[in-house]
Amino acid sequence: MSTTEVSSRIIEEIAELFASCPSEEKIHEYRPSAQTTRRISQLLEAGRLGQIDETQKHELDLYEQAELLMRLVKAQIRARLGQ
Repeated sequence: MSTTEVSSRIIEEIAELFASCPSEEKIHEYRPSAQTTRRISQLLEAGRLGQIDETQKHELDLYEQAELLMRLVKAQIRARLGQ
């Protein structure tokens, strides 16, 4: 599986979420797909074992950026709702 496939998948998942004009509840419920989650687990395990190459590290970095984006969006919603 290439970096482009995984990074495109997570970006595509997030784009699909926002294109659907989700409620704030749907945004809070969002989780990456099982396929994406499995791949990220593989990358994290490779990193933990010191067996991650530069391409895989880049792939993991892209996922982490997508996760940060979603955390920021969710935090903004919570702040606006006073939670």
